[in-house]
Amino acid sequence: MDLFVCGFGDPASGLGGLAWDLGGPGALLLEDGAARPASFALEEGGDALTLEITSQDSTLNATLSPRTTELALDEGGLTATVCVADVSPAGGSESIQCPGQISRWSSNPLDGAGSFRHLTVDAGEQSLLVAVSRGEPGTEHGDELTSGWLILGEDESRFEESFVSTQFGADDDPTRFGLELWPPGSERASRAAATRVSASSLGGARVGGAWAGLFRCHTDGSEGIGSYLLWRA
Repeated sequence: MDLFVCGFGDPASGLGGLAWDLGGPGALLLEDGAARPASFALEEGGDALTLEITSQDSTLNATLSPRTTELALDEGGLTATVCVADVSPAGGSESIQCPGQISRWSSNPLDGAGSFRHLTVDAGEQSLLVAVSRGEPGTEHGDELTSGWLILGEDESRFEESFVSTQFGADDDPTRFGLELWPPGSERASRAAATRVSASSLGGARVGGAWAGLFRCHTDGSEGIGSYLLWRA
């Protein structure tokens, strides 16, 4: 893979990982409530992707097997695949299964950007929410152009309007985020028409020029893991 973000997470065990390459590689490993910068190695074989994430003396091995085909989300070359991840610590005898995802681009979304955000949320019932924000140089967070999608089974639908809000800590790293996603033709007067996500950080770290984190997310009554990758020029 050339340009991608892929990851997995299990809120029960507290294990998770995120790996990416958008012109520069990076990874994050979540274990025992702590998130650390990491390195990764991956291998594609058949339909599955094998991901190894290592930080200090810890390694997680994950096999991401597609639940869906690779779905085209926009004309800019973004695709997404919903996966099931088989995860095990290196040398461990037990493994867990949890949701995973793979996003890919045919052209670099960072080119010419002042900021870029990629968010995914496990929304329950084997569904995935994907949101991407891009700002021109000098653009404030609230003025970035955001697009959002729902993937459910082999179907994807684009939201008519998507909004991302982020709460930052003292170190200027995200600690909470919210998503508000409005389907086409929805009535703004009806709050029930929108899909809403509230998320609190499980851990994050700065890796190279990016910040990445995994979050505990609540989506209309469902709880799952979310990922947040933030890049600023």
